[in-house]
Amino acid sequence: MTNRVTIIGKLVDAPKVRSFEQKGGTIEIVSLWLEVKDENRTDRFTVEINDPKAAATAKAMRKDVIAEVSGKLRHDRWKDKGTGRWTGKVFIAIDPGEGTLRSKGIAAETAQSEAA
Repeated sequence: MTNRVTIIGKLVDAPKVRSFEQKGGTIEIVSLWLEVKDENRTDRFTVEINDPKAAATAKAMRKDVIAEVSGKLRHDRWKDKGTGRWTGKVFIAIDPGEGTLRSKGIAAETAQSEAA
């Protein structure tokens, strides 16, 4: 079974970098929040990047960049310590060698306001 998703959207905010300790070193995860619009609705997606090449690309991006993301759709689940309830999220994951991230330039409305 193939699990693959590709979206193109605008970065809502600058990339976020988180580090986690692991045996033998540190893991760095870069997160993006993409907004995808059509004529009827706006959706926002979280992208979590664990691939060094894609992470370097993500770190160079800024708010309002149009990005094309290819990766795997994932579901993460955990128990909330405060309430004891299970909660979760669906996100797009870019793992080493299994996804891509490309910049498509600055959003048109942002480029126009910067030129003015």
